Amino acid sequence: MALFSKEAPPPPQARPNTSAGVAPSGTFVGPNISFDGTITGNESVTIEGSVHGKIDLQANLLVGTKARIEATVHAKNVTIEGKVVGDVSADERVELVASATVEGNIKAPKVIVADGARFRGNVDMGSAKPREDAALNAAKVK
Repeated sequence: MALFSKEAPPPPQARPNTSAGVAPSGTFVGPNISFDGTITGNESVTIEGSVHGKIDLQANLLVGTKARIEATVHAKNVTIEGKVVGDVSADERVELVASATVEGNIKAPKVIVADGARFRGNVDMGSAKPREDAALNAAKVK
């Protein structure tokens, strides 16, 4: 299509929105999706649906306001707006926004808990990243 064409431009593509109003990048699990199993990968994931099992990402994870997660969770950065039942770890940061509910332990170098967030568990802000910590323990066993 030329710059001064008489043709109408194509309509904008509909993209899912998170509660922050920003379209997610990477993979999106919608609010009407229920997933049982393991989610792994190296791209960012936004979850608005239900996940039971395990989440292990090398990129960022956003747990949206409608999300209900019963899983062990690990990612580079984890932002929680919805509900998580299970342990949460991150290589860099875990953030619980005001609408978050977490029942489980949190391990990350940086942990941010907003006023109003609900959390029941323990926090470990040890200096080693969770993946590095596991590698160190494995090396000690050998």
